[in-house]
Amino acid sequence: MSTDLALDADLTGSISVRDLSELSYLQVKVLAGEAGLDRSVSWAHVCDALDPWNWLEPGDLVLTCGLIVPTDPEAQETFIEEMASAGLSGIVVSEDERCPPLSDRMLKAADRLAFPMLIGGFGVAFAQYGRVVAAANERGENRSLSQITRVHSEVMAGLLDQGARTEVLDRLGRVIRCSLHVVDPHTWEALIAGCEAPEREWQAAYEAELDKRPGKAPFVMHLIVGDRTALTMPIPTERPACVIAFPEEDPPPRLTVLQQVAAACALEIGRVDASVERDRRSGAALLNDALDGRLETSALDALLQARNLEDGLSAFAVEGSTAAIDRLARSWVIRDVPFLLGGLGQVSVGVIRSADLEGLAERTRVERLRAGVSDSFFGSVGISDAIRQARWALETVSPGGTGLSMYGDGSPSFLPRTLAECAATVDRILGPLVAWDREHDANLVETLQAYLECDRSPSQASKVLFVHAQTVNYRLARIQELTGRSMHSTGDVSELWFALRALSLSQASD
Repeated sequence: MSTDLALDADLTGSISVRDLSELSYLQVKVLAGEAGLDRSVSWAHVCDALDPWNWLEPGDLVLTCGLIVPTDPEAQETFIEEMASAGLSGIVVSEDERCPPLSDRMLKAADRLAFPMLIGGFGVAFAQYGRVVAAANERGENRSLSQITRVHSEVMAGLLDQGARTEVLDRLGRVIRCSLHVVDPHTWEALIAGCEAPEREWQAAYEAELDKRPGKAPFVMHLIVGDRTALTMPIPTERPACVIAFPEEDPPPRLTVLQQVAAACALEIGRVDASVERDRRSGAALLNDALDGRLETSALDALLQARNLEDGLSAFAVEGSTAAIDRLARSWVIRDVPFLLGGLGQVSVGVIRSADLEGLAERTRVERLRAGVSDSFFGSVGISDAIRQARWALETVSPGGTGLSMYGDGSPSFLPRTLAECAATVDRILGPLVAWDREHDANLVETLQAYLECDRSPSQASKVLFVHAQTVNYRLARIQELTGRSMHSTGDVSELWFALRALSLSQASD
């Protein structure tokens, strides 16, 4: 059959494996899978990946010199099964000495699955297959090129129109006729504005597919949940990210098109990263100015209103890893939640609207953070007191534990209302220890802190303090003598513990 006759075999412009096998100048011989010769070929790829089904899409023809073919017969059978399951149109193996012997088990699998296996002539360049398929599928490729052009147009429009960023996925989805989601595959959280993560069952499907493959996620994975399917592709960014596409019609978008969408999403993730950094820096500067009294009340109120921080506000104090705090800030930015966020030592502090506290409580649960929240306040006057309240509320959450505590929800006997009350609590309970340490250059307060944090274990406390356990016991006896409180009394231990918290708070508030 001539080339022209082969291309005229289907007026839609598609070409089948049979058409290619009948082109004499390609010198192709059908080795197995003859029942599948009518499979359409959408593209012909030279592939050197050992798992071509993870890198190509349905309808693609695999071209190889044989290096990717396993040597073990059982592995060769699995190789054919994986390609057939992925919907690839067939495989052409050139006559090359580097190709291992093709086992009967492999050929029988190809026949059983109607998956064409062809031997290509040694003197025929693989580029010849690509030229024939490209010419035959010109009409189909025009659609892909049109979609890629439109994707680029949407990217440019988004760069010029900052207000359109919340619609970027919807606009890209309309171009390729898919519902799109951009998520962190580890936390399964949305990474850009205007996006929600798919249901958790899709995360389970993603992880199940990933478990089948060592290392990083492949170029594309096909996910199936019930009767729905999705395509997922990694996004080239510094943070873990992937785009998940739910096709709304057949055929699904070509992988070259989806790759352009992934690149566009990478730009949007970068924009969000820049926005998070910008908001955090400016918010921290404003918060520091407010706490240091460097701004007039009217000026501070105007700056808060400009950031949509008005009406009922709450201060918060959060203790967690840097990554967890970054994710918290990012979640607020992509949801347009106004906030101020700064740091006081190892604790992050800030201000949000009281109406947004539910989101903070959820993040505390998900990230397993320790957090404290102040009473609600209005305007700029109460910021300093509110930050202090949040710090005090944080101290009612046990170290090493997680949870969110509202100011006033802890023990009322030990939750100070003012700095003066905080100092009075310390003086009444720990005053003798503080004085002894100062006069004798001792470490009774430090020893008490370590002993209680180690669940009243002298041996564990001795390791923290780098002293002998007997030394800890000697100091504990002195502590009980000076304070008049027993380590065997739950009430006495509670008073000592909260007094230590008050001491820490008063020092942090200096």
